[in-house]
Amino acid sequence: MFLMDTKKTMIYRVLGLAVLTTLIISACQPVAGDQGAPAAPTANAYFTLPTAVPTMAAVETTAKVTVTDQSVDGGQLTIAEVDSPGPGWLVIHVQTDGKPGAVLGYTPVKAGVNTNVMVTVDDSKATPVLYAMLHTDAGQVGVYEFPGADGPVQVDGQMVAPAFNVTGGSGQSKSTVDSSGGYDYSYDDYGKGSSSKPTAAVGSAGMEIKVSSKTGLGTFLVDENGMTLYLYTKDTPGVSNCKDACLTAWPPLLTSGDPRADDGVTASKLGTITRDDGSLQVTYNDLPLYYYITDVQPGDTTGQAVGGVWYVVAP
Repeated sequence: MFLMDTKKTMIYRVLGLAVLTTLIISACQPVAGDQGAPAAPTANAYFTLPTAVPTMAAVETTAKVTVTDQSVDGGQLTIAEVDSPGPGWLVIHVQTDGKPGAVLGYTPVKAGVNTNVMVTVDDSKATPVLYAMLHTDAGQVGVYEFPGADGPVQVDGQMVAPAFNVTGGSGQSKSTVDSSGGYDYSYDDYGKGSSSKPTAAVGSAGMEIKVSSKTGLGTFLVDENGMTLYLYTKDTPGVSNCKDACLTAWPPLLTSGDPRADDGVTASKLGTITRDDGSLQVTYNDLPLYYYITDVQPGDTTGQAVGGVWYVVAP
């Protein structure tokens, strides 16, 4: 009896061991669909995080120009540092009526930080105060196009154009305002020697506001000479927040009388505000109207959506 019990026990043990072995082998076999799955990591295996790739936002250069007072004798100026967000131009402007005027010289700059930038200028036309203005290279790469595609770089609606004093040189660029309204083309060397820009436009008998149209923009306001007018979204009704350097790129539409409405313009929406200097700026729907410095001829709309804050004005 004892012998039979012992045999049974041994049989049960053998059967149990066989079952356990089968289970272990089954557990070690790959499951269907998991062939090629990676082996379990060893004790010293580890996972390395991928190296972060810098984004454009992380490496983008803030537009900035650093310049010091210097002599202009010899026709060579040195700009200490130019930080440009992209390929562009460092342009030297004379001072006219307290603001940047005609172009005295220019040189290309690369994206990023440029140090000791040399600019050749005509020292006989230099004014006691000059402006070192950063322009884009938005047109044909490597070709200076201003007036035109290569307009001033702007940060928060303001041009990057520090003023600096120079000694030596002589002459003073001319600047006048056209009394008949619209742009004054009396400068003889603005940009590349082509048509110039005024500091403002004044209508002697009240500026007449007209409408124009363009594919993609629809109908928008222009002055009596066909130059496009813009509004500034940072303005508030009856108040212009475009001041100082902003006005160089965005001359206000001025008038000496009540503005007049042409066909397609709602006369009741026209009005004026008095600027800090006492001049009258034309408004539409209580918002001040402006030109843009890189609009060269009637129909140009290069100021549309600049900085996400300047737009043509629907009638």
